[in-house]
Amino acid sequence: MKSESEEFCKSCFDKYLNELLPDSNFVWKEVEQIHEPPEFYLTVDDVKYAVEVTRLFLKTDVGTKSALPVGIVTDLIRRFVIDDVETIAKNNHFLQGAYLVIFSKPITNFTQVKDLIQDALLSYISATQDVSKTPPRVVYEHGRQKCSIEKIHAEDDKVVMGGPIISRWEDEALIECQQLLDNRLSDKEKRLRKICFPKILLLHNKYHFAELQTKKKCISNE
Repeated sequence: MKSESEEFCKSCFDKYLNELLPDSNFVWKEVEQIHEPPEFYLTVDDVKYAVEVTRLFLKTDVGTKSALPVGIVTDLIRRFVIDDVETIAKNNHFLQGAYLVIFSKPITNFTQVKDLIQDALLSYISATQDVSKTPPRVVYEHGRQKCSIEKIHAEDDKVVMGGPIISRWEDEALIECQQLLDNRLSDKEKRLRKICFPKILLLHNKYHFAELQTKKKCISNE
């Protein structure tokens, strides 16, 4: 079974080809071997191509065996705040009011410090349950990585999250995007070196810190 990215790229490219070459015949064949390239074979009229799919995304380290895409890390932290901190505070009957937890950036080695952050957040919630509103307090700080909490009102009993806020200057995004693209192309070149058919590489863009023009600059440099 192919991944969501693989099916998405196949569908988009198939649509593009049908619009570009409306009189041609296209036949897709899914390759079943796990971890072996390519993902698909595509026959256009009488010419057979090997089609490989790759994703362009930024990873960050949260103390797992391998780095994860930033979007997944953000979701992990969000679930930590909502599922763990809010649930524990409710179950212990000291969640009185609405709290906002903000992460400035994804926390490096998050799995190693999340208990420390959780204890600090719960301690703050418990200590402020009888007041209606409080100023923000930083409960964890490591360089530019910060976690803060504040009580925003006393109307609802909940914990909500803001951030992590992740951004890039245009020059930073160009350099980072170029490096990611170079790495992916180099990896795919090695994986496909034994394939004798002409090759097509479909790139699923999951790098969200650069505008389209910046990405076009990276591709034009290849």
